[in-house]
Amino acid sequence: MASRADPYLVLGIRADASDQEVRSAYRRLVQLHHPDHNHGSPESERRFEEVQEAYAQVRKLRASGARAAAPPPPPPPPSSSDPGLDARLKNMERDLREAHLARERARRAAAEAAAAATPRKRPSDEELGYIKTDDSFSKIFSDAGAALSDQLAELFDDARDEIKRRRS
Repeated sequence: MASRADPYLVLGIRADASDQEVRSAYRRLVQLHHPDHNHGSPESERRFEEVQEAYAQVRKLRASGARAAAPPPPPPPPSSSDPGLDARLKNMERDLREAHLARERARRAAAEAAAAATPRKRPSDEELGYIKTDDSFSKIFSDAGAALSDQLAELFDDARDEIKRRRS
């Protein structure tokens, strides 16, 4: 795989790149194609191994002093036999730019609409009828305590009256 391919091309750098650039390209590609980051994809695993091999080759080439030997330049792209290809590509690029602009306008319009919308105040549970103040536990306990207190007061009054009646 990578042993036959140009290691600099695999890493996406020039042969005269600095060691810092080589390391940076390697780290970026390893992180991008790591199988753990790509849900164990077989393609990402293949690409990950290819990057590992290319980096090892570059390090070996640089350690042996073959750093200056640049790979042959890539062949020029084949000429197009379709005369309307350039025009279609330009139309596609124009359509793509227009689509990006339309999407950006839609995002801005959505943001403006969201900012202009007044936030509605959520009605309280009491307003929705879930809880009534009169039925709250504290109110129930308070009412029960008051009723018990009134009954005890009546009992004490009755007992006091009975004691006075017996003494007299």
